[in-house]
Amino acid sequence: MQRLLRKLTYANVIATLALFLALGGGAVIAAEQLGKNAVKSNNIATNAVKTQDIARNAVKASKLASNAVKNKNLSKNAVTAGKVKKGTLTRTQLAAGTLAGLQVADAQGANVPGLGSSPPNSQGVGIPLTGTTAFTPVAGKSYELLAELRGAAVDADGPGGSSCFTGVQIFVNGEPTTFVGINANASGEAPFAVNSVGNASTGVGLLATGTQTITAATYGEPSCAGSTGNLRVTVVELG
Repeated sequence: MQRLLRKLTYANVIATLALFLALGGGAVIAAEQLGKNAVKSNNIATNAVKTQDIARNAVKASKLASNAVKNKNLSKNAVTAGKVKKGTLTRTQLAAGTLAGLQVADAQGANVPGLGSSPPNSQGVGIPLTGTTAFTPVAGKSYELLAELRGAAVDADGPGGSSCFTGVQIFVNGEPTTFVGINANASGEAPFAVNSVGNASTGVGLLATGTQTITAATYGEPSCAGSTGNLRVTVVELG
């Protein structure tokens, strides 16, 4: 230690400090001399920039190359309905069979009254309907009304008497549109002795404008006393 101290002179210390400052100062000056956009892509090592080096929201849509983001880059369920611009998806963008039709009305009538008795007048027996009973046609679209009466038809006067036929008239804005009925014949042969399902389909709203309201009425007969049924009427928008 004493030998080392004897060799340390003022000149040696100053020279060492000067060398240190020269090396350190040069590095500082070099960093300060880097101008805007001085660091190019070829100055960055492969995989040098990590996720944590990128500021939040730093990468904007304008920085992404066209078609750069592929399906494989999206996490499962990443794109939700709220991310899709209204009106951007139409039937032509969806796979065939994805949309079978848009249901715009769906009305039900449970325990249809009056199937086993004569109607009191030409208006029939009104059926209370629940669900969506009205729709508004859109220009250029077409609409199909589907109706089904399903239940148990009963031939009340048995073999040899008159057969039973009872059913429901469907109205749209008060206009008779279609009829669905069920029937039974105690003298008939199976499987046609009883038909407990009546259904129909027809176009509606093709030439009409404004709200279209669905109503229904029963037109029964005494020979069907004891018959029961439930009604459902839907309207599907096509095109």
